[in-house]
Amino acid sequence: MYKKISSLWISLLMSLILFCGEIHVGAYLGINWGRMATQKFVPSMVVDLLLQNGIPELRLFQPSLHVLDAFAETNIGLIITLQENFLKNIIEQKQIDDYIHERVKVYSEKGVKFRYVYVGNEPFTKSLYMKKQFNGTIRFLNMTRAALDKFNLPDIKATTPHFTDVLTNVSKPSEGDFREDIKGKMLGFLDNINRTGAPFVIHMFPIYTVYRYGFDVDFAFFDNKSKFKIVDGNNTYTNLFTFIYDTLVSALAKAGYGDMEIVVGQIGWPTDGYVSASEQNAERFHRGLLKYIAKKEGTPLRPNRDIDMYLLGLTDENMVVTDYGPYQRHWGIYKHDGVPKYKIDFTLQDRDVKPSVAKGTVRMPNRWCVFDGKTDHNETLVLRDYDFACEKSDCTAFGSGATCDHLSFTEKVSYAYNMLYQMGNQDMRKCKLLGAKMTTNNPSTPDCDFPIEILTAEVVDGGSGLTKKY
Repeated sequence: MYKKISSLWISLLMSLILFCGEIHVGAYLGINWGRMATQKFVPSMVVDLLLQNGIPELRLFQPSLHVLDAFAETNIGLIITLQENFLKNIIEQKQIDDYIHERVKVYSEKGVKFRYVYVGNEPFTKSLYMKKQFNGTIRFLNMTRAALDKFNLPDIKATTPHFTDVLTNVSKPSEGDFREDIKGKMLGFLDNINRTGAPFVIHMFPIYTVYRYGFDVDFAFFDNKSKFKIVDGNNTYTNLFTFIYDTLVSALAKAGYGDMEIVVGQIGWPTDGYVSASEQNAERFHRGLLKYIAKKEGTPLRPNRDIDMYLLGLTDENMVVTDYGPYQRHWGIYKHDGVPKYKIDFTLQDRDVKPSVAKGTVRMPNRWCVFDGKTDHNETLVLRDYDFACEKSDCTAFGSGATCDHLSFTEKVSYAYNMLYQMGNQDMRKCKLLGAKMTTNNPSTPDCDFPIEILTAEVVDGGSGLTKKY
């Protein structure tokens, strides 16, 4: 099993991070780590990856206690998230106090470096899934700030991240504003974080926005190979990132907060599940993005400024809700087995390198569950089992333009059967579908990988429950 990293190894790698940090003083590059997956990296493995790759900041979606233990004395800055499933049960201040004491105060004393506490997630988005959210954002922000102050943690800021759909659709960044239906709540939120010195955190999905606006897809990349550009007065925009960023700057200025700090809480490019989602495009996007950030050029409305951001994300999550599209399960820079998908230089030096491979993963045996393809099976019953397998596993690689969209019917059934089998830790009972059989011959095609998962000992508790009182 994967054990603790030696203290000497951690010390050496911390020195590397500090060295890399000197390259981009004043700004930081972090990464998101979600664990909504059937096979997960153990926390000590993630610490090792961050240290080896010089990544100094991490957002945790599920701050379980054993995960926080792994980050003690690592000098890695953490963001933790108070999840909606926890907040919806909050009745009194003591509940927030207990949570902040157990997961922030105690671990601060153990040497965990916290930067932000996110209170909820994208409460004003128009997504159908997120419409189920409650309207207690400001109340919970105040309660969280009160708890942090109670335990003398003034440097840890409380804020809430928002998706780009809080902004109106515009043709020019100068027209940027917040949607009318949320403007009142947004103004209250801005007043709150302004008083406490917290940043506005924005989540950007360039692949989603470029198609939503009907822009040329090349506009999403920093090496824009098309002639598409947007002229806004004296400013010219040749990429989507600066367009979105300055649209937010304009919206904040109209609300009276033109100088408010902005943190890009999520940004990345998926590798599957949608048109233009591929490993090649993900590498191209990140190379351009990080090269741009390293230059510290800022944007037309905020020139010559550092931009702090968190990439999305460390690994794929095959159980995450796909409310924006199937590609949401394919943000990972790493595959489930700990192998990086493409080249990316987290140190912002634009080196042509792949990140370090995760150490300690154990690949399951080379066994696949596939459909035998026999024509005497009842097609209706085969389709029933196919639908069942996809519903209980992950068939997002079948999306329009995705890597497995071209498969034949027999191959698609095989893929679905195999995903159910692999996500069930190769439990033979998962291969009891109509026409299913075991094989040791890899059924992958040149474009579509039939994966084998890794063994996992991780159970995600969501980080939402208290385990003790004080």
